[in-house]
Amino acid sequence: MKATGAAIRAGCLLAMAVGVLWNLRFAAADLSSRRNQPAATRLAMHLTPENGSYPAQLADEIYASDPEAAKPLLERAVKLNPYDAARWIQLALLYEAGNDLSQAEHALLRAAAADATFLPSWSLANYYFRRQDPNHFWHWAQKAAQMAPEDTTALFRLASYISPDAAETENRLQMKRPVMQRQFVNFLIMQRDPQGVAEAASHLLTANNKENTDAILEACDWLIEHQHSDLAAPLWNGVASRLSYPLLAQDTVTNEAFNQPPLSHGFDWRLSTVEGVRSYLDVQPSALGFEFSGEEPDNFLLLKQTVPLKAEQNYVLAVDYSTSGIPPGSGLEWKVTDRQTGAVLATSASLSAEKEGSASVCFAAPMGATFVDLGLFYQRQPGTVRVEGKLALNRVKVSAASLENCRQNPNSKG
Repeated sequence: MKATGAAIRAGCLLAMAVGVLWNLRFAAADLSSRRNQPAATRLAMHLTPENGSYPAQLADEIYASDPEAAKPLLERAVKLNPYDAARWIQLALLYEAGNDLSQAEHALLRAAAADATFLPSWSLANYYFRRQDPNHFWHWAQKAAQMAPEDTTALFRLASYISPDAAETENRLQMKRPVMQRQFVNFLIMQRDPQGVAEAASHLLTANNKENTDAILEACDWLIEHQHSDLAAPLWNGVASRLSYPLLAQDTVTNEAFNQPPLSHGFDWRLSTVEGVRSYLDVQPSALGFEFSGEEPDNFLLLKQTVPLKAEQNYVLAVDYSTSGIPPGSGLEWKVTDRQTGAVLATSASLSAEKEGSASVCFAAPMGATFVDLGLFYQRQPGTVRVEGKLALNRVKVSAASLENCRQNPNSKG
């Protein structure tokens, strides 16, 4: 019995000694690898040859300077750890650089099998893009799209090279997340694709949330600014119905009586931020007001709106307003501008009444014109000081007018 006990104790001591040595070996390997130097990493590999992280680390350290030497290290790393997707991808790039395409494809597919996240799918999409294989590209691009990171611009750009058709890209990628749909609208704006912007933004109308509404309004602004007001109109109407705004109507100024705070987007009034000018909204009665400090710039656009109308029709712009402290010849004038050409169609007389007043100006919509801009401008007149006082706009209205009425209008300067 004593001999048996001694043998057991000896075996335990031996096991403990082996464990200690094993732990020391691992500790030495770990300490050596932390230096992030090829020689030290090689020592770690020698100490623990069964650990696949060390050949992977050494491959990283020499990948740029000696890719040929990195290749067998990566092959060893994935043999020891076949679930290391990042090393499979690195290895695939080296195979592809050496024109070993079958091995490159195999390595990328092994990466995708080991890791069903974005990077392997994105890497395969890139590979098939380079190989000019659209069918396989769309398969993996669609998978990547379902788990894309915060910024998907690179994915959209790659897809646009395969097909410049925005509708096909949206359909192929099967965009299900609203955040990705919004990014796609922004991408199409960068690509200057008005039809694509309008169509992609219309799909955001299916979900009523602030983020989608903001993205649609930004698309509206871009389309209007780039002479595509007709494409912006359906988007605006979709948003207007959500916000309890009246739908866009021909010959009608949106929010003409300032019953709601201007959105400064789309077909509502767009206010400019001007140093020295404060804007405010009154109720009962409704009015959009401006207070001029006398320290504002010599000229600026105060607010504007894009209005749909009929070509070759005569119109009158009528403005109800009141002022306080603003003298005659103030330099505050309304201008009507052809949205298509930028030509000024008419300019009102200066706004300067010391009591409730009105101003009107007639204009004719040119041939082919379907939208005009109404803008309130300030231009300091020669020999005058900068305007100081208050202006309150009560109503801005556009209506069809007969040619005779326009000829009799005394306020027009256009």
